Amino acid sequence: MRRRTRSLLGVALAGLAAIACTTPATPASAADEPFDVLVFSRTAGFRHDSIPVGTQTIRDLGAANNFTVTATEDPTTFTTGTLSRYEAVVFLNTTGDVLNDSQQAAFEAYIGAGGGFVGVHAAADTEYGWSFYGNLVGAYFAAHPAIQPATVTVQDRAHPATAHLPRAWNRTDEWY
Repeated sequence: MRRRTRSLLGVALAGLAAIACTTPATPASAADEPFDVLVFSRTAGFRHDSIPVGTQTIRDLGAANNFTVTATEDPTTFTTGTLSRYEAVVFLNTTGDVLNDSQQAAFEAYIGAGGGFVGVHAAADTEYGWSFYGNLVGAYFAAHPAIQPATVTVQDRAHPATAHLPRAWNRTDEWY
């Protein structure tokens, strides 16, 4: 069932940055199995003021979608035994070098065993010297672009993360 809960988590968290504040959460169906998420928000660089709001938003999503949330900034949580309790780990606006070598090894083993990962915003401004993490995130933060308007073309309006959006969604944001 691990694959199904990860897909539910993906649905619940996919639109977090863009839509969590604009769309009310809906209750999970009785058939959804509960799962556990670890939200990690340690910073060793810039600290975003939005971390408490983001943590609460994920807690609210959990309450509405049948998953529990443990929030921490304690890197000693990153052990093989502790991480195995969670179906997903969310790096919420982490910055800088936040894990030591043994903690990184435990996280790599967790991902290798099928654990889920969600990186929110500044997660791309984390662990520049750890190639595994860089590959997991997909890219590192380089600089803030100008805030500018854009029209987003919504390709899949049937997906729960985008069903409420118009086909052409006009938004002013800091586009990466």
